[in-house]
Amino acid sequence: MNVGLIYLNQSTRAIPLGLIYIATYVMEKDASINTKIIDMNFEDVIDTIKKAKFDIIGINAMTVEYGEAIKIAHKIRRETSAPLITGGPHISTLPESLDPIFDIGVIGEGEQTMHELTQVFKRDGKFNQDNLSEVDGLVYRKEGQLFYTNPRTLVPNLDSFPIPDYSLANRRYFQYRNLNTWGEFGIETCIITSRGCPYKCIFCSTTQLWKRVRQHSPEYVAKTVEYLVDEFNVDHIQIWDDLFTINKTRLRSVAQLFKENGITKKVKFNCQPRANLIDEEFCDILIDLNIPLILFGFESGSDRILKLLKGGKVSVEQNKNAISMCVRRGIKVQGSVIFGSPGESLEDMQKTLDFIDFAIKAKADRIWSFVMTPFPATKIWEIAKERGKVSNNMDWSLLSHQNIDHPLLLDDDIPIKEFVKIFKKGRAKLNRMKWNKIRSFIKNNFWDTVKYVLSNPNAIKLTIWQVISKRE
Repeated sequence: MNVGLIYLNQSTRAIPLGLIYIATYVMEKDASINTKIIDMNFEDVIDTIKKAKFDIIGINAMTVEYGEAIKIAHKIRRETSAPLITGGPHISTLPESLDPIFDIGVIGEGEQTMHELTQVFKRDGKFNQDNLSEVDGLVYRKEGQLFYTNPRTLVPNLDSFPIPDYSLANRRYFQYRNLNTWGEFGIETCIITSRGCPYKCIFCSTTQLWKRVRQHSPEYVAKTVEYLVDEFNVDHIQIWDDLFTINKTRLRSVAQLFKENGITKKVKFNCQPRANLIDEEFCDILIDLNIPLILFGFESGSDRILKLLKGGKVSVEQNKNAISMCVRRGIKVQGSVIFGSPGESLEDMQKTLDFIDFAIKAKADRIWSFVMTPFPATKIWEIAKERGKVSNNMDWSLLSHQNIDHPLLLDDDIPIKEFVKIFKKGRAKLNRMKWNKIRSFIKNNFWDTVKYVLSNPNAIKLTIWQVISKRE
């Protein structure tokens, strides 16, 4: 039995880790099932579908990718009658938006659900309304109406999942290359050591998607990293947890295992902490883990807007202190800010510009700026829905963090021209940071850069294109 899982994220730096988890689990549970990840970054989806005979085809999609998922599904349907399943964050947080082109939507954690679906199909040779009702965590059409099976119970022990088989991803993800985030060369990948976040930021759907926080054991984390080092020569790892720095005791245990296994001498890590959790002790732990780079969601330079977005859990002063403390301890700081939140005034936006100035003066490494974007299962989505900006059947391409000319959450009394003006002013400040980082990168890695460009002729073409198109 053959299963194809389509990866839509068009970035050769973001490995399809969610699909790797699912494919690994499905094949471990049933060795007779062959699962292939069809990666749009490296192959033509339709050509692959034509050549292969997949019994089931799945498409993973974020909300910003859902429109593309629907388009791809229509093209696939012209080539095969295999059942089309969609899963991932979008359908999990807005299952009522299931497009008729899809036979099934998988809601929530996908490993067990996908395994059970393959077993049902293997047994009956097809899906129907009766056998789909046996599987928890689904949405599908029954007599023309959306039907939901029982919610999928979360797996309590994440260690029960096998270590994901990264060889299922295209090997080019593990090429030696320039690592923009780090400002150096190496072989990079990512891991997830936990699922969920204890905080409830009103623009983030994590709490709705994962419901509660679950963590892999330190032993599982260490084994995963050892595997990546041994099999792929990885020397840089991004920790993709929503919040890696929840528990100091766990972090100390991970750091101890890393030291015992020689990991900290071989691999650099980065992660996403919260400013209100940063103190000298945390910095000590980060250094022990060989985490020389961290990424914050600063969001705003206005305490009033921060209180709205993060429930009063973080202040501007805490954000500033986190930058200063980490830089002083030799930890590079990157982060992001958001413009265009509901209720945000031009004065609030100016305060964010002032915060950017502080970050530059405090020698933060890099800051990004985004436009506030509503995503399903968030309070921001409900606000946008009340304003008539979003719906269950909309143009999903409007949901872009770079939608400067049509910010969906900007209050009506804020002139769009003034918003664009202040956003571009902030972007100009951040671009100067970016170019300073590029100059520093070339200075610190001059001969590595020369060798890389000479051995990768397309690299210079890509760099020029990025400059021309002003891609962030």
